[in-house]
Amino acid sequence: MNRYTTLVAGRHARAVFRNEARVIELAEGISERSRHPQLMLWVALLVIRANAKAKIADDEALLMRHLVRLVRERHEVVDEKLAQVVDIDPADVWKRVDAEPGDLGDILDAAERVATVDGDVNSREKAILAELRARCRRD
Repeated sequence: MNRYTTLVAGRHARAVFRNEARVIELAEGISERSRHPQLMLWVALLVIRANAKAKIADDEALLMRHLVRLVRERHEVVDEKLAQVVDIDPADVWKRVDAEPGDLGDILDAAERVATVDGDVNSREKAILAELRARCRRD
């Protein structure tokens, strides 16, 4: 019985740590490629909170925690206003996106990656991604 229990616990721990490593790797990639780290955090939170009535998934919370840490460490960006946000206002995020000059391909890429962290992209996340795609087109 002990051997079986140990095997089951070991497999579970390996799956948990593998998933956490996957999320951390995703956060590192997003942070490393970001040319707009502060905006990226706002957009990431908007995507995560797309389904405002649902609870934030563990993977989404873990991703956001690591993104904030990595942006602080790599880009030396600390956003006190973001830290105080309880309910994110999409209009505020869209103003920030519209105010940012230049190519925002890194923001769109980050948003698409954030949307997939907890599995399939839902309809509300797709709507945010479509809106972001339209706003990032700078022709």
